[in-house]
Amino acid sequence: MNHITQIDNLKPVLGDYDFPINTISMAGTYDDDCETKLVKCHDRMMIVRTDTMEYLGNHSTAYRPVEHKTIIDPIYEMMQKVSTDFVPQITMMQNGAMMKATFTCKDIKIQDPALQDYIAFRITVRNSYNGVWSVMITADGLRLWCKNGCTTADKIANYQQKHNGKFYYKFEHIEHLIQEFKGNEQRYRAWYNTPVTHTDATEMFNKLTYTPRPTVDGRYRNERQFQTLMDTWARYQKDIGCNKWGLYNAVTDWISHPQEVKNKHKTTVERNSKLLTYMNRPNSMFYMKGSYGTI
Repeated sequence: MNHITQIDNLKPVLGDYDFPINTISMAGTYDDDCETKLVKCHDRMMIVRTDTMEYLGNHSTAYRPVEHKTIIDPIYEMMQKVSTDFVPQITMMQNGAMMKATFTCKDIKIQDPALQDYIAFRITVRNSYNGVWSVMITADGLRLWCKNGCTTADKIANYQQKHNGKFYYKFEHIEHLIQEFKGNEQRYRAWYNTPVTHTDATEMFNKLTYTPRPTVDGRYRNERQFQTLMDTWARYQKDIGCNKWGLYNAVTDWISHPQEVKNKHKTTVERNSKLLTYMNRPNSMFYMKGSYGTI
């Protein structure tokens, strides 16, 4: 399968994100001498999907949900302005309690520095009613061959806001991020031409798999995930080479394709956050001051 076929295989997915919700007070029942009694919970409320009467989550009474539609519709409209050929993939999880949407632009892409792939510009949107995710909007690249994301530490490219009933995103950021994304072609080429050592990889993986409690051998890391990263890195050294681009892709592969975890969507976000933290450290091998945020 060549790259053009892979691009063509991106198909739209339009999950039903426009459904009504409501917040209602919480209460519990208990049986008292064969009589069912109701106990109200004054400091909590629940979110229900009113078209199916399904429970979606519960929160404090100060919580104000931001509806999926409020986020998706204006971003969809903005993408129509900046791209003539994008693929929307909007999926619902847990009966709509969690929403993930990606907008991948077939017509906005750069070349992989190893000349093996193309990287397409992508906007990823996440929202939830169950408290797992805040409102999250990420601008990055998608390697079309291996489906790895290309994380950037740019703060504008990693937007988050709490649920307070309103959506504040500045949509002009998307046009700015497209221009910055195109500039990554030169940066990735420089990474491809920069060798790394086994020590470089080990130190990076130690930080990404750090745990506050030591293992039996006194190491502060998740040994299984550390070994997964090492195995993935060995594969990418063969495919791309022992360079920063290969190391970066080993890590983004680990982020994009989590294995043997309870919740892949949650794990992807958590691992991506760890990489962002690492990339923003001045002593990180991927830290670069410049026009593109902090990287």
